[in-house]
Order: sequence, then structure tokens, then C-alpha cells
Amino acid sequence: MTHCQYPECTEESVTDCFYSDNETDEPDYRYCVEHAPKEGFCYGCGQFWAGVERFDFATTWGGIQGLCENCDEQVRNELGENDDDEEFEDHFGYYL
Repeated sequence: MTHCQYPECTEESVTDCFYSDNETDEPDYRYCVEHAPKEGFCYGCGQFWAGVERFDFATTWGGIQGLCENCDEQVRNELGENDDDEEFEDHFGYYL
């Protein structure tokens, strides 16, 4: 069983983490939800996002800490938080 590669962490629920230049199917690291963001990886998709302002300071921008912009948007869509267009359907009969 694979566990988080962060020192002294034994969590077995991990995200496969990849640097952008990784062209293999083998992840560069495997980190748990807690440690992936600390190492610069999105815990949703596993892509390296450190250095991107909206990732590093997600809560300042109204995002979810530890998720990249893409995963944040996907989670919000799944939760129905981005359904703003529905309020206009009744008034105009179509989506904007």
C-alpha cells in the first residue's frame, strides 16, 4: 500500500503528484491532502501549482486552499455554487 511521502506521515489516502515536465505515468510524488499543498501540489489533480498567486493565496481570492483554479471551479460546479445563470432563466427564458 502506498502512503504519503512527506517525512513521518503514514496517511494511505494519497494524490499522485506530477511536475509539469513529467511525461510518464509514474508520479513524481504521492502526498496526502494535508501535505500536497505544502509541497506546492493541488490535492485534487496532483499538478504542481506553487508560485501561482491564486494557488498560494487561494483564500485571499475566495478559493479553496490547496486546490488549483481548475479543481476549485469543478468542486464549486458540483456543489451548485456556480449556478448563477439559473436566476436569469425565469426572466429571459434562456441561459446567458
